[in-house]
Order: sequence, then C-alpha cells, then structure tokens
Amino acid sequence: MNYQVEVDFAPIYECVSSLSAFMGKQNHSALDAGKLWIRDVQDQFAPAKLQNMRDTMKATDNFSLAPYIWHCPGDRSVHSFLDWLEGLSSGQLYDIAAGLKLSVPSNLPDLRSRTSEAIREWNEHYFKNIDPAIIEGLSHEAKTRRARLQGGNDQEVYEQATQGMRIYPNGVLNKIILIPQYHARPFVTSAIFNEIIFTSYSCDILPTEPGRPNPGLLRLTRALSDETRLFILRLLAGKQLTFTEIVREVGLSKSTIHYHLIALRAAGLIIVHYDHKNTEYSLRLEALNNLPQQIGAYIGS
Repeated sequence: MNYQVEVDFAPIYECVSSLSAFMGKQNHSALDAGKLWIRDVQDQFAPAKLQNMRDTMKATDNFSLAPYIWHCPGDRSVHSFLDWLEGLSSGQLYDIAAGLKLSVPSNLPDLRSRTSEAIREWNEHYFKNIDPAIIEGLSHEAKTRRARLQGGNDQEVYEQATQGMRIYPNGVLNKIILIPQYHARPFVTSAIFNEIIFTSYSCDILPTEPGRPNPGLLRLTRALSDETRLFILRLLAGKQLTFTEIVREVGLSKSTIHYHLIALRAAGLIIVHYDHKNTEYSLRLEALNNLPQQIGAYIGS
C-alpha cells in the first residue's frame, strides 16, 4: 500500500524549528546560518532565561509538537496555536495522540506546559522579530510544492523536496507531511510514527547577495572538495550501505562520518533509503547534472 504525501505550513512550525536549531548545539557547525547567528541570538536573552529554555528543551526532547500543529484549526500563528494547545484538557491531548496512534507519555500535560512556556519565551525575544520574507517565502514554497503533488507521483515529490530521502511503503505508513523550513538549513528532519511521518525539509527562500554563489551550488562544491566525502561517494556508487558499514569502510569515527553525511545529504549527493526498520545510503548521481554549466554560469555572470 502506497502512502500519501501532503504539504503543510504555518508560522508555528518555523518557530519550533528555529528554536530546535538554536538549541541543537551538536549541529551548530553544520548550520547554514553559522555560529554567528547563534551568538547574535544568545545576546537577546538573559543567561538565566536561556538556561531555563535549555533545561526545558532537554526535558521535552522526545515530545514532538508536529502532530498537534497539524491537527490545530485556524491560522496557527504562534500565539493562536499556543492558546489552543494550552486550552486543551488532558483528555483532549490524549485523544489527539490516540487518534494518530502515537505513543503517549504519562506526563503529556506537563510536557505540553513546559514546551509552550519555552516557545512563548523564544517567540517574544527572537521569532516575532524575524524578517517577514522568511514566512512569506515558506508559505509560497508550500503552495508551489503542493501544486506539484496534483497529478504527480507523491514519492518523487517527497524525494525532490528532501534532496534524496526515499521512504518505502510498508503496509503501515499511510501519510507523510512535508513541512518547509528555513532556520534549520541544510538539515532534513523527521518525526517518525507508525502511520504518519512529519518531515521538515530545507528551503533557500531568501535571495542570494549580488555576486555570491547560490546556496545549492555552494553546498555542492563544498561537499565535493573533501577527500573523505569523495571516497564515501565512490563507496556508494552502485550499492547501498548502512551507516555502520560506511564507518567500517572509511575507518573514521562515527561522529566524523555523521558530519560528512550531513554535508553530502545537504548537497543532494546521496539517497537515504528508509523502510521503517533500516536506513541505507547510495549515490544520487543526478545531483551532479550540469555541474560544469552551473559553475560556468556563476563565474561568467
């Protein structure tokens, strides 16, 4: 049985995504926004407030808001969503989780309250002041991607949006929700449940500075400029390998291979094969199509 792909977007998705990107210290070096963005944002919070938010995010790490955002009626701005979420009774919280067949933590009401408090703090001191073009661009991207689903192949649209994520039907999965994101570029992240997956994919929705290469070309050339990454691509030519197999073949630490795979995925150079049990990687050659022409067009422009 094939699954259905939907595209969804609301400002609250990007608010949560930006907060997660900021709090995910292990991924800061790979963020397109860079550590300068991290430092700029830190300066907008009192140290005690920042530490409290970190503690909250750590305590609620396994609690995904995506199913609740998707379920929420109305415009789903940050305030309207949080007002709705906080107004739900414990029974309503559990009913939504049960309706989507999610695993339900026993302290769900407490997780809801702590998460909501952290998001309000984040919105007040950072998110409400972001460039409005970010939300406008993400809304436009969602409409464009949604149009591509009309009469198209859902799995192909999903793979294109995620730059190489390939999820196989398994008889249980029936829906994937695609959500465009900006702050967390170049990451593609998924909240995976039995019957539904929420995948946030990266979008370059702001114009590039005059004379600078576009982000896609920059990620591609950076990915190809490293000896280890080229070796990994050669390993993946014509076959699929697990993460453990790649680590064994390359002979470097898991954390180093993880970093290289982030760069290769961001450039769209590898396919991630996921069947709800196993994850394997293979080469995605189409990412190299017209690379000389892309470089020539940039240099000659």
